[in-house]
Parts: sequence; C-alpha cells; structure tokens
Amino acid sequence: MKRFALYTILLMFVSFVSFAQKKDINAWKSEKNLEQQFEVFKQNVNFWNGSYFMKPAQLDELYKAITDSIELLEKAAKDDRAEIADLKQELSTNKSQTGELQTQLDESIKNQNSIKVLGMQINKDVYSFTMYTFILGVLVLAGIVFMMFKRSNTVTVRTKKEYQELKDEFEAHKKNSLDRYTKMNMELHKTRMELKKR
Repeated sequence: MKRFALYTILLMFVSFVSFAQKKDINAWKSEKNLEQQFEVFKQNVNFWNGSYFMKPAQLDELYKAITDSIELLEKAAKDDRAEIADLKQELSTNKSQTGELQTQLDESIKNQNSIKVLGMQINKDVYSFTMYTFILGVLVLAGIVFMMFKRSNTVTVRTKKEYQELKDEFEAHKKNSLDRYTKMNMELHKTRMELKKR
C-alpha cells in the first residue's frame, strides 16, 4: 500500500511537472501591446485541478485596475511633463532676466568706478593714479624751480652785493680822482698864476 501511494504521488508529480512545462508562462512578454500581453497571460496561467488560479472575472478586474493605474500614471506623467516644460520656460526667462540684470549691474559698477573727464569715461583708479602722478610731477617741478630760483637768487644777491661794493669803491675812487683832479687843477692854476705873475 505504501508503494501504491508512493507511485500515485510520483505519477501526480510527473504529470503536474509535464503539464506545467507545456504552458509558457513568459509568453506574454513577447507581445507588443498591453491588451495582447494580458490575453496571452490569461491563457497560459497555471491550472490546478482544472480551474484557473484566479477566475477570469477576477483577472479582468485586475486588468482594469492595472489599466486604470497606468492611465492615472500616464496622466500624472503628462502633467509632470507640462509642469517641467513650464518650469523650463520659467527658468529660461529667469536666466535671461538674470543676464540682463548682470549686464545692468556690470554697467552700473563700471559707471560707479569711472569718472567722466573731457568727454571720456576713465576708471577712477586710473584717474587717481594719473592725478597723483601729475601732482607729484608738479611738486617735483616746483621743487626744481624753487631750487633754481634760490640758487639764482643767491647768485643775484651776491652779484648785487659785489656790484654795490664795486660801485661804492668806484664812487670812492671817482671822488678821490675828482678831488685829485680838482687839486691838480688848482695847483696847476696856482702855478700858472704864479707863472703869469712873474
């Protein structure tokens, strides 16, 4: 009896395995659209005691639930794509506005950092450097002119002093010469007069 039960179980197992191998449960994957895939899946689903694992009505309800879920997901994906397109458009607008604002900011910074001189926009740093160099050059030139003036003034004062001394000496010499001339003339005159008296 044990053998008979063992042969029966073995026979059922072999028949079950051979029956299960006849059905290709992955055949639905080769179909193109969802409806055909579901029909092939329903035909190849495993049997047990001559009935479906699930009843056909239950499988149809499952298919409807799956298709409804897919439709909802597709609608959500479509909405998300529309939102992404809107966000991309908004991002593009924001980028262009940012570019315009950056251009305005750069122009404002350039205007703030520059000064208009003789109709030309010059950077304040360049202008400051130029002005400081110009002022330093003027100060150096003023120093040179002052030194030349001082030297010339010293020479002039010394020359005037020497001239005055020479003039005074000349005046003294002239006076002495005049006095001598006058004396000589007087002596000559006296001598003439004496000679005339004789």
